[in-house]
Amino acid sequence: MEEKATFKGGSRKNQLISLAVIAVLILLTFYTLHSKLEGVNFRDLWSVFIHLKKEYIVLALLSMLAFIVIEGQCLAIIGRALGYKMRLREATVYSAADLYFSAITPSATGGQPASAYYMAKDGIKVSDSTTILVLNILLYTISLIIMGTWGLLIKMHHFMGAGRLLKLLFIIGFVLQVLLVALCLLCMFSKELIRNLGSFVIKCLYRLRFIKYKEEKIEKINGYVDRYQAGMDLVKRKPGVMAAVLAGNILQRIAFFSIGYFIYKSFGFSHAGYVDMIALQSILAMAVNSLPIPGAIGVSEGSFLLLFAGIYPAAALAPAMIFTRGINYYLCFILCGIYTIAYHLSILRRQSKRRNKE
Repeated sequence: MEEKATFKGGSRKNQLISLAVIAVLILLTFYTLHSKLEGVNFRDLWSVFIHLKKEYIVLALLSMLAFIVIEGQCLAIIGRALGYKMRLREATVYSAADLYFSAITPSATGGQPASAYYMAKDGIKVSDSTTILVLNILLYTISLIIMGTWGLLIKMHHFMGAGRLLKLLFIIGFVLQVLLVALCLLCMFSKELIRNLGSFVIKCLYRLRFIKYKEEKIEKINGYVDRYQAGMDLVKRKPGVMAAVLAGNILQRIAFFSIGYFIYKSFGFSHAGYVDMIALQSILAMAVNSLPIPGAIGVSEGSFLLLFAGIYPAAALAPAMIFTRGINYYLCFILCGIYTIAYHLSILRRQSKRRNKE
C-alpha cells in the first residue's frame, strides 16, 4: 500500500492564523519593552545599527545560515543510512520547513510534519521520514541538555543572580527535556512497558471523562512506539551514524549561540569571551525551549534582558537583544519561510510538467 503524507498545519488558513498570533505577540512584546525600559527609543535603533562593526554582523548572518544548513545535513546523514541520497538543496529545505513551521506553531509542533511532507514529495517513505525526524529530534534534545548543563556549570554564579523567573524556567525546561529523552528511550528499549503504561493512562483519563474514543488514543500511542522502535533498529545497526548526528546537533547549537556572541562583538565589547557567551546562550535556550508559545516570543526577549543584564551596559542591553533576536529568530524565520515557499513552488511546477507529459 502506498504511503501518503498530509500536512494540515501547512494549510493557508492555519498559516495565516499562526502569523497573526505571532504579529500580536511581537506587538505586545515591543510595547512592553517600550513601556518598561526607560530611555529606549526604537526610532534610534537605526543609528545604533550604523555604528555597529559590520564584519561581526556578517559573521552573525553566516552563523544563522550555518544553523539552517547543519540541521539539514544531520537529517541527510540519517537519510543516507536508510539508503536515501539527499542533496544539499533537498536537505536544507527539510531543515527550513522544520524551522519555519516550528517558529509559527505552539511548542514547535508543526516543524516535523512539514519536513515529513516535503520528504514524501521527494520520494522518501513516510515510515522512513518518521524514523529520520524522530532520531534527529531525540539527538537534538540530548544536545540541548548537554549544552544547557555545560552552560550552567560554566556560568553558575551568573545564573544564580539572574532572577527567580529565569531559574524557574530553566528548571522546568531541563526537567521536560530529560523526561522527553527518557520517554523516547523507553519507547525504543521497552516497547511493551510504554504500551501498557500508555494504555493505562488513556483508560484512566477515559474513566474520568477527560477524553473520548479511548481505542483511537491507544492506537495512536502504539503507532508512536512502533516509530521509535524503527529508530532503535537503526541505532543498533549503525551507532556511528548516531554519534555523527549528535555531534552535528551540538555543532548546530554552537552555530546558533554564536549569533549572540557576534552581536556582542559588533557593539565593540570584549569583556565577555566566546565561551562565556555560548554558555549564557545555552542557559537561555534551555529556559525557553519548552514553552508552548510560537518562537517563545516575549519570554525569550524578557529572559535575555534578565540573563545578559550583567554582560551588556544598560544602554546597550535592549538594542543588543533586538539585534540578536532579529537575526536568530525573526530573520531566520523569514528566510526559512521564503526558501520553503520557493521549494514548494518548484514541486508544483514539477507536478504540472508531469501532468502535461501524461
